[in-house]
Amino acid sequence: MSTEVETKQSANYEPAATPSIGARLSTGQPALWHRRRYQIAAGAVAVALIAAFAVNNFLARQYSPAGAVTQYLSAVQKGDTTAAWSLIEVSAPTSTVDVTLTDRAAMSAALASAKPDIKSFAITQTANADASMAAVNFSYETAHGTKQGTLAVQRSGATSFGFYPLWHLVITPVVLQIGLPKGSAGVTIDGKSIALPDGAKSTVAVLPLAHKIQFNGTQMLEAQTVSVDAFTSQQQTVPYQPKFTSAGLDAAKAAIKAAFDACTKLTSFSPQGCPQSNDAYFVNSPQWQLVGDPLQDLTISFDPDLNPHGTGHYQMEIAYQDGAPRTHHDLSSGGYTTRLVLAAGGVAVGSISDAQGLPALQRPAGASDQTAKDLVSKALQQCAAQQLQSPPDCPQNIIGAGVTNVRWTLSGDPLANATVAFDQQSGVFTVHGSFAMSASYDWLGIAENDKSFYANYNGLLLWDGQALVLITIQGTNS
Repeated sequence: MSTEVETKQSANYEPAATPSIGARLSTGQPALWHRRRYQIAAGAVAVALIAAFAVNNFLARQYSPAGAVTQYLSAVQKGDTTAAWSLIEVSAPTSTVDVTLTDRAAMSAALASAKPDIKSFAITQTANADASMAAVNFSYETAHGTKQGTLAVQRSGATSFGFYPLWHLVITPVVLQIGLPKGSAGVTIDGKSIALPDGAKSTVAVLPLAHKIQFNGTQMLEAQTVSVDAFTSQQQTVPYQPKFTSAGLDAAKAAIKAAFDACTKLTSFSPQGCPQSNDAYFVNSPQWQLVGDPLQDLTISFDPDLNPHGTGHYQMEIAYQDGAPRTHHDLSSGGYTTRLVLAAGGVAVGSISDAQGLPALQRPAGASDQTAKDLVSKALQQCAAQQLQSPPDCPQNIIGAGVTNVRWTLSGDPLANATVAFDQQSGVFTVHGSFAMSASYDWLGIAENDKSFYANYNGLLLWDGQALVLITIQGTNS
C-alpha cells in the first residue's frame, strides 16, 4: 500500500458523533429518569422529605403549649403520676394555708384514690401572652355535661433534640376549706392523716385533682368520706355535714331531757336559759311541769360553724298561787332550740331558748274534737259548782270588792256551738265557745244577782303523748 493513500485517508477522517437523546430513544435505550435505580433513589429522597416534614410537624405539636396540655390531660386520665408530674411546675398557693399537699407523693396518692371526671377533651384555643407564656383553653366531657378549662403553660428554657422548646404547665394549688366540729378526730386526705384543729375551719392546699377526704369517726360522730373534684377550681369548701352515731344521738337526747328537767325545777316565771315563760301578775310560787315528751320531734343538725343544735317542741304547765291563796294553772309551749356541746365522750347542753318557724307539728291521731269538748264540758260543770267570785281555771267572774257567798248557775249547753282548733306551732288545742252563767251573792251584806263578766271561754288543752289534758279554761270577751 502506498504512503500517499494512507495519508489521504487520515486527512479525511472525522470522529463519530455522540447519538442524540432522540437517537438513543429511537434505538430503544431508556432515559436516566426512566432507569429503575434512579427512580428508587428519587423515591427514597421524597419519602425521607415527607417523613421529615411529618416528624417535624408531630414534634412541633408535641413540644408546644397545646401539646403539653394534651399530654398532661391524658396522663391525668390514665392516672400516670410519672408523666403528669414531669409536665408541671407547682406554684405557691394564692393565700396562706394551714397544710400543703402538693408534692409528687400527694399527686400519686390523689390519682390512686380518685381521678377527675374527664371522659374526653379537646384543645380549643391557645393564646400566647409572649414568647414564654401561653394560656391553653380546652373543653372536656364529664358525667354532668361539657365543661371548659384553661391551663397556664410556661416555656422552661430547655429544649429537646437541641431544637424543640420544652413547656411546663404552671399548676396553682386549690385551697380546700375544711371545718371540724369540736370533739372530732381529724381527717385523712387521699390516705394521708392530717392533724387539723377541731372546732375551727382550716385551709389545705392540694393539687387540682380529685380527692377523697375521710372524716375520722368517734364514739359520738360517724366517720364520713367526702369526694371533691377540684380539677378546675381555685378554692372550694368541703361539703361535710357531721352526723351523730347512735350512741351520740342517745347522749344528746339524754342531755336535752336532763336540761328540761332542770328547767322545771326553777321557780321563776321566765327562767334564764330555759324556753318557758308566763306573764302572770301579782302571783307567786310558780311551779313548772313538763307535759309530754320534748324529744318527740327532736331534730339535731349542725350550723355553718359545725356547732350541733337540737330543735323540737315542748309543752309545760305552770301552777302558781294568788293571794287567797288559790292555785291557778296556765301553759307555756312552742318551739325550742338548744345549743349542744360535743366532747369526745359525751354531749352537754349549753342553753335552751324558744324558737319560731320550726316545722309544723302534726295533730295527734287520738286527739279528737269530741274528746276535747267532753273534757271542757265536764270542767265547766265543776266550775259552776265553785262558790268563789273568780274560781281558778274557770271562765266566770264577778267584778267587785266585798263579794261573798257566791252561788253560780250554768244555763244551756256551753258546747252547743263550740269549735276546736289545733295550733301546729305550739301544740295547744283550744276549745272556744260561749256560756251563760249567772251568780247570786252578797255584796256588803246585800243580796245581789248578776251574770258573769265574761260570756265566752277558751279551754286550753295539751296532748301528753297518751291523752288530752285540760290545763285551764279562761274567760274572754270574744
